[in-house]
Amino acid sequence: MGLLACQRDAKIRMFEAAVLDCRPAGEGFDVVLSDTILYPEGGGQPADHGTIAGVAVVDVQRVDGEILHRAVAPVALGPAMVEVDWSRRFDHMQQHTAQHLITALAQDRFGWATTSFHLRSGPCDIELDTERVSEEALVELEELVNAMIRAGRPVSAREVDVSALESLGVRTRGLPAGLTGPVRLVGIEGVDLNTCGGTHVGNTAELESVKLLKTESVTRGTRLFFLAGGRVRRALGEALETHQQVGAVLSASASGLVTAVTRLADESKARAKLVGALHRELATHIGAQLAASDEAVLTLHRPDGDLPFLDSVTRAARRQGSNQWVLLTAGSGEEGVFLVEGPPERVAELRAEILETLAARGGGRPGRLQGKAGRLSARGRVADRLRAEVE
Repeated sequence: MGLLACQRDAKIRMFEAAVLDCRPAGEGFDVVLSDTILYPEGGGQPADHGTIAGVAVVDVQRVDGEILHRAVAPVALGPAMVEVDWSRRFDHMQQHTAQHLITALAQDRFGWATTSFHLRSGPCDIELDTERVSEEALVELEELVNAMIRAGRPVSAREVDVSALESLGVRTRGLPAGLTGPVRLVGIEGVDLNTCGGTHVGNTAELESVKLLKTESVTRGTRLFFLAGGRVRRALGEALETHQQVGAVLSASASGLVTAVTRLADESKARAKLVGALHRELATHIGAQLAASDEAVLTLHRPDGDLPFLDSVTRAARRQGSNQWVLLTAGSGEEGVFLVEGPPERVAELRAEILETLAARGGGRPGRLQGKAGRLSARGRVADRLRAEVE
């Protein structure tokens, strides 16, 4: 099969084709058409969605020379109207063409070659063969890309013989092994000429805008994330909505949000410092009270506690000269944390029994066992077992 209808004209939204075959496949049916406007996954671009004779198509794949359309129900053989999910298609056209533009300008201006491209539902990404992209270079590249969008450069596709690639100065990441037939080229006038089978806009102005988001280091270089077209507008809308919601919560204007958040963070740190001091004071008081008890096993349960708090209580009790067994727990319901402390050799011998009784996982230094418990209601049984150690 030569070029598909979607490759000959990416803007065709409806198309009549002949259904040549329809066979069960997985939870759906694989439909073979005489031609198609539904792009099969490939070259970093996801498959189109759409309908065949009104039946939803949820995937399109090229398998052993056939284009298989995965339909959710059987489709009758014969003529059928094929319709593409245009919103999804145009979004892919914008992202893919933006990738060509970014790739060309990154290589021509900075010498960074593109090694791979991923068109995803969120930010798309390009992997560049450079160890680092500075913030200044990122800003400059974004300016160059958007200048080309404003210039409205025509984007076109054509087929050429594989032998003509070198003389045309084509940019390519490699061709399929053994390819001898014509090669499809996608060009951005005055900017790029690339081997590609995907769908693209007809003019860079249709990209609307491109936003370069961030970079991250990867094994082979740097991954650059970006948004194009409608995704930029949607991301901006979501950001503005979040901005407004946060502003309403903090009773701050857009320009005063940073100040308000900074003030809130400072207040939070101050409160956390105060709460920490109060917790330590409370733990010291509770530890001293426990140490004054003549109980063989010092027990305490705090629904609002945590392991650091239990540790502080234990340390405070020990500072008062207590040498009793300690069993402290914290948490609401069955799940929480526990701390057991006693003679090292006996703690080691009782470890498995305590963990099983509390449905717990834990460890600790010699003489201590602590961790997460899944059955706090059994803490009384553990206390009884520890008391039996003293009697």
